[in-house]
Amino acid sequence: MALLEEGLTAEANLNELLKAYRSGERNFSGINLQGLNLSRINLTGANLERANLSYTNLSGANLYEVNLTEANLTGAHLGTVILPDQEAGRLVYGSVLVRTNLSRAILERAILVEANLSRTTFFQANLRGADLRLANLYRTNFNGADLTDAQLRQARFYGVNLENAIVDILELSKAQLDPETRQMVAERISSGQWHGQL
Repeated sequence: MALLEEGLTAEANLNELLKAYRSGERNFSGINLQGLNLSRINLTGANLERANLSYTNLSGANLYEVNLTEANLTGAHLGTVILPDQEAGRLVYGSVLVRTNLSRAILERAILVEANLSRTTFFQANLRGADLRLANLYRTNFNGADLTDAQLRQARFYGVNLENAIVDILELSKAQLDPETRQMVAERISSGQWHGQL
C-alpha cells in the first residue's frame, strides 16, 4: 500500500491515510506519523499496529476500538478536550481510548490526563512517567505494564488488572481505588510482592 512506501514523509503518509480512511480502508499497520498534529482525528476501528506516533498531538482524537499493538507513542499528547463518553452517554474530558489495544506500546511520558481508558489493554506497555491523573480506568488491563514514575492522582481504578505491573505504591495511594482493586493491592503488599503502604 502507498502508505508504507519508502521515502514518504509523515505528512504525505497522513494525507494518504485520510484519503484511504474515507474510502473505507482501516489497515494502516506500520505507518509513520511521527510529530504530526492529529488532534480531533477520527480513526475509529483502524489498525495502527506498529505505527510510529511518537511526539504526535492526539488531543481529542477518537481512537475507539483502534489496534495500537506495539505502536510507538513516546511523548505523544493525548490531552484534555470534551468528547462523548460512549459507555456512559455523558461528556468527559480527555481522549477516548475505550477498548483500544495498546499492548507493548511505548507511552513514555504520554499525557493521558482525564482520558477515558475503559477496557483498554496496556499489556507490557511502557507507561514510564505517563500522566494518568483523573483517568477513567474501568476494567483497564495493565498486566505486565511499567508504570514507573506514572502520575496516578485521582485516577479512577475499577476492576483494574495490575498483574505483574510495576507501579509506585505511593502514587497508587493517590488514586481512587474500588474495593476490589484496593484488596488486590493490599494482598500484594502483605505478601511482599509490592512494597509500600496504601
